Amino acid sequence: MTGIKKINSLSEIPDLNYIGFYWLSDAELPVMVTENKKFDSTHIKINPFIVEAMLWDEKTKKSIMISHTGTYQIFEYDLKEIEGELVEKEYMAHRLDGVSKVCFKQLWQTEKDSNCEDMQVLKMKAQIFTGFKNN
Repeated sequence: MTGIKKINSLSEIPDLNYIGFYWLSDAELPVMVTENKKFDSTHIKINPFIVEAMLWDEKTKKSIMISHTGTYQIFEYDLKEIEGELVEKEYMAHRLDGVSKVCFKQLWQTEKDSNCEDMQVLKMKAQIFTGFKNN
């Protein structure tokens, strides 16, 4: 899919100027990533591991989303290249100090649906992190 790339390991994540957070498996709160504090995965080994991470670089319009489901699932979303309809969404922040809303863009694409007489329907393909709204 254009604009979506699977990344195989934490060390392959591009070194960009991210904002966002990562949540380690042994932590009660996430670690905030700000313009003054770069995302650095070199100290993260097998344990503790990143349970979830969302990173956004405004300049390049790239989002990195990490989840751990036994192995890392890491995806890079390049909003300059993605094809489909992007719909902005905001959600209340949970345990993110100084953040009131977490911002996303939902990616909707058309595809045939056998449950709809093979007509083209919009289906949500991804929810992409795009930063924060602060208090």
